[in-house]
Amino acid sequence: MNLTKQTNLFALVFFIFFLLSGQLLYAIPFIRDLPYAWFSSIVQIVYFTVPVVGYFIWTKKRPKEVFRLYPLGWKNLLLIIVFGFAIQPLMRFLSFFTSMFFPNVAQESFNALDGAGFTISLITMAILPAFLEELSLRGVFLSGYHRLGTWKAIFCTALLFGLLHMNPQQFPYAFLAGLFFCFLVERTGSIWASIIPHFIINATNVISMFIPVADEIAAMDPPGNTVLLVYTSVSALLSLPFLGLILFLFLKINPLCNPYSPKDGTAERFLSPSILCVFVLFVVFGILPYLGYIF
Repeated sequence: MNLTKQTNLFALVFFIFFLLSGQLLYAIPFIRDLPYAWFSSIVQIVYFTVPVVGYFIWTKKRPKEVFRLYPLGWKNLLLIIVFGFAIQPLMRFLSFFTSMFFPNVAQESFNALDGAGFTISLITMAILPAFLEELSLRGVFLSGYHRLGTWKAIFCTALLFGLLHMNPQQFPYAFLAGLFFCFLVERTGSIWASIIPHFIINATNVISMFIPVADEIAAMDPPGNTVLLVYTSVSALLSLPFLGLILFLFLKINPLCNPYSPKDGTAERFLSPSILCVFVLFVVFGILPYLGYIF
């Protein structure tokens, strides 16, 4: 079995475990009775840890190399922190646009945290997703697709990141963020290049829930969709030059350094029975339940 097929098989196992872990844990009484924030945290830890530990037992690979647990230079660290804020207007626009057609699942998850403290909310919605999703996607999957070539590996990993959210509302901005995160990791060689902006994006949403005027803002009559669409689209457009400047400076610090390109006759194919099954899972659990919102 070549490396790409191996990674695809792991992807199928990972997606199945992702779909089943919450249901299995909910069947355990003392876990089911936990507050939502604690229950969600346990589910995240379990659905990541079990398949990933199994992956390393199966492949006998070194976690440090697969996860790219290498430090960032201070210039990259500064640019990546700024990037984590600069990309948010574009993501907010995509999120709002898709929420005009489908329910905003992420917002529903944040609403379910109502009454939870700041620390557990930050752990559940920012710290755990940033570490666990990045170690699995930009760690295991991105390294596993290495033999596709650098750019194909970035695209395929970002695609799986979008699919993993299992709903059409989050897919566009998750796919976009996945492309950027993969690119940052590939250029720096460090998983911290995606963990940090992922945490910043999620943490910003958590912090907004706890600012002193949050309740007053929530009580106000929301503006219409047209006003919000104009606001988010203008904000996204205005942020593009700044985002471009950050990426320009990032590329100057991290010039292209011999991206992997398969030699003739050695290229591996992304499509396989395992990955087609992943697509089927997304259609069944991530598309079909939401068709009623557009038809």
